[in-house]
Amino acid sequence: MKSADAVAPVSEMGVEHAPGGEGFVLEEIEMRRFMRYLEKTDPPLRFPEKFTVITGRTGAGKSSILDAITFALYAKTTRTDILSVKLADICRPGGYVRIAFRQGDERWDVTRGFTTKKESYLEVTRDGETIQGTIPDKERTIRDVVGLDYDGFRNSTFVRQEEMKELGAASGAQRLAVFQKLFRLEIFEQALERAKEHYATVKGHIQAKDAEIAARQEGLARLPVLREQLANLETERAARRTRVSELQTAYETVARDVKDLETKHERWGQATAALEDRVARLKTLDVRAEEVRAQGQIAAELEPERSTLEKDVADLDRLREELDRLKESKALHDQRETAARATEREFDLAKREHEKRRDEIKNRIDELHRKIASLRTDVDREAAFSSLRDEGRLEERVTRIARELAWLADRADLVRELSEEQARAEKALARVHEKVASIDQDSFVLTEYKRQLEQLKDDLRREADESHRLIQPLDDAKIEALRQLDAVRFTGDDEKRVETVSAAVQERTTKRRRLDELTTLLRQVGDVAARLADLGVQRAALESERSSMEAEVADLRPAQQAFIAARARLEALQGDLDQERKAWHLLEGQAKAVEEQIAGLARDAEKLKESERARDALRVDLEIYDMLVNRVFHKRGVVMFAVEQLLPELEIEASKNLSELTDNRFSRIRLETYEEGRGHGVRILVQGVDGQWHDVAEFSGGEKTQINAALRFAIARELASMPQIGRTFGRMKTLFIGEGDLGSLDTEVSRELFVQKLLRMGEFFEKVILITHLAEVAEKFPGRIRVTMTPDQESRAEVLA
Repeated sequence: MKSADAVAPVSEMGVEHAPGGEGFVLEEIEMRRFMRYLEKTDPPLRFPEKFTVITGRTGAGKSSILDAITFALYAKTTRTDILSVKLADICRPGGYVRIAFRQGDERWDVTRGFTTKKESYLEVTRDGETIQGTIPDKERTIRDVVGLDYDGFRNSTFVRQEEMKELGAASGAQRLAVFQKLFRLEIFEQALERAKEHYATVKGHIQAKDAEIAARQEGLARLPVLREQLANLETERAARRTRVSELQTAYETVARDVKDLETKHERWGQATAALEDRVARLKTLDVRAEEVRAQGQIAAELEPERSTLEKDVADLDRLREELDRLKESKALHDQRETAARATEREFDLAKREHEKRRDEIKNRIDELHRKIASLRTDVDREAAFSSLRDEGRLEERVTRIARELAWLADRADLVRELSEEQARAEKALARVHEKVASIDQDSFVLTEYKRQLEQLKDDLRREADESHRLIQPLDDAKIEALRQLDAVRFTGDDEKRVETVSAAVQERTTKRRRLDELTTLLRQVGDVAARLADLGVQRAALESERSSMEAEVADLRPAQQAFIAARARLEALQGDLDQERKAWHLLEGQAKAVEEQIAGLARDAEKLKESERARDALRVDLEIYDMLVNRVFHKRGVVMFAVEQLLPELEIEASKNLSELTDNRFSRIRLETYEEGRGHGVRILVQGVDGQWHDVAEFSGGEKTQINAALRFAIARELASMPQIGRTFGRMKTLFIGEGDLGSLDTEVSRELFVQKLLRMGEFFEKVILITHLAEVAEKFPGRIRVTMTPDQESRAEVLA
């Protein structure tokens, strides 16, 4: 069985299906959490007998067993054929169905279900060997092995009650629909729809070809106009070509003149740039000279301030060192003061804790003394036991002396001694009697109080010893911390000195920064006179260079003016030339486009002929599809032909079945098609006891059941015996009869005949499985499975011996 979280393997292994004609034979079914079968069917439902009946009350879950077979093989059931019902509605998470069947000499196991995470899975094994692949791969393997798809499997040998009733329906059209469904003739209706689709498609293609041909013919009519337009464009192109040639010649002449003047133009540019550079550099030198003079004046004004600041900050380093020493002393003093305070707090805390515990013990001792004083006796348990022992001993002694006095009455010396001893014993006994009289239940309380008192005294002594052991080191640590604090003196005068020195350091630091700024500034100013002299030398050299450059620029000015004029004319010629070339190229493009249109129209003439030939071919296809739609696949055509080919064989087999089911009371069935207007149908006629032919709808309920069963058994045998045709037909060796309408058979004989007919079906099928709620029918079958419904509305199935 599949584990709760199993998933389908992804690898694939090819499988050869069993040879056609061997047939599908069901062996066992196992279900869990499928529909109302919540508990696992343990043991699985097995079908060792050729004939098996499944019994149970209506709604108990008998038909669910048939749904389990198609669910495992095809993931479909009669319930999921209804679009609103999903697979998850009939198989819960963790549920599955496993079926085992034979196909030829091979045993196949198929398990399909959902994991607890609602993931579907499918397992397939052949003779114990697992078939690998995806779920679709395995489903294809199943269809190849069985030889049928879902519809073919269900219609071939699943004889259900509703199909029996449909065969006897009053409407011939309904009967025809049943035949089409069972024999998979709806394929012809599908072919009809496909033919209609192709007819519409071809018709659309013809319309498109007609439109294409009309467009091409319209284009060819424009060919003379395009040729005249091309001739006009050629004339204009020649005129533009001549104008471009003239402008090109003038442009080249002016370009040579500009090139001849270009050397002098470059010299003019270099000389002008050099002159502007010298003028700018002279202005820069004048600005720098003014800046140097201003800096010299500022330096002269700042020198006295610098000298004063230098004297003021002379002792800054000494003050900083003194401040650092004072801060270090203060930090060490604060650190040791903090440590001393911490040891004092720790000592005081330990001392207070000791005193608190000591006081608590003393309070408890005082409390016990008060409790002892409140007791009614001062005799504890030990004293009480001792007094009782003394009382017994003394009473025995007094009694013994009394006996001895009686014995020794004639001995005066002994009597006197014994009398004295008796008096002492009686006096001691009286004292003991007083103590014994004071003994009560408080004596035991007093003993417990004394024990607690001794325990508390011991605790008090231990607390004193423990506190001395803990507090003494803390006291020593406190004294040592105070001694170290006294070793580092930091007075109020020292504190004031820190503030004074700190303020002086801050003031002198500010002055030191100002002194550094002035020193840097004066260093940058340097020797003002030397700097001014150097700038004067540079200015004289630049003045000489400027005069030379002005003379060169004056000599080159006429050549520069001629260059500017020539270049302006060249640019104007370039604009005219570009415009003419653009117009010329535009005409060339227009002419080329017209030439292409003319060439395209010439090709269209050939394509027009091809389109006309294609349209003629499409018209031939249209006639073929019209014939398929209106004559071949129409119900007047191949559908009715196929039905008419099936009916003769079915008549023979159904008549034989009916004779067996009615004990020869009815023995002939006639099946015929008819066409009336647009309607088509199948008539089912039965020869009555009067020798006349009657429609099946005219018979009673029980007779109709017998007629329908005779027909459905004949169809089942016909379907199962057909040769393998794709997945439409394939041999089946297991016949399923789902809830046959046996209740309408009004006599026991009729039911007996029905059962006998089922048993004879075993000549063709290896397994015959009947579902019914009639106990008298079930008793005829050697294999029986009973389905019941629990009070919790769960289906249970058991195999009966």
